[in-house]
Amino acid sequence: MSRRAFILGLAIVALLVFSLYRAKYGAKDTAAELMSVEAQIEDAEHEKAMLETELSHMSRREWIEEYARNELGMAPPQPEQMVGEGDLDSLVGKPVDPIAAEADVPADEEVPE
Repeated sequence: MSRRAFILGLAIVALLVFSLYRAKYGAKDTAAELMSVEAQIEDAEHEKAMLETELSHMSRREWIEEYARNELGMAPPQPEQMVGEGDLDSLVGKPVDPIAAEADVPADEEVPE
């Protein structure tokens, strides 16, 4: 065997050993990264479950009523607060026609075309 073939063979073996070394430690790094991502997924799933539990608790009618009373000072409407449809004009005024309001013409008058 010639010296040149021996050196070429030695270089190829060295390249293969180096490639095997890189692949082994690359796989370890990838496995560590995979475990980290899996831990993040598990944390996110746990947080999602907690948020869903909180949502189901806070969307209950009883909790909303309690919050409205304690934090917002709201209460159920009293009978005297109820108004019929016919009484609305006397309480809030007549509805405004938006087209007449733009032309600065009262709603009772017709706009000439």
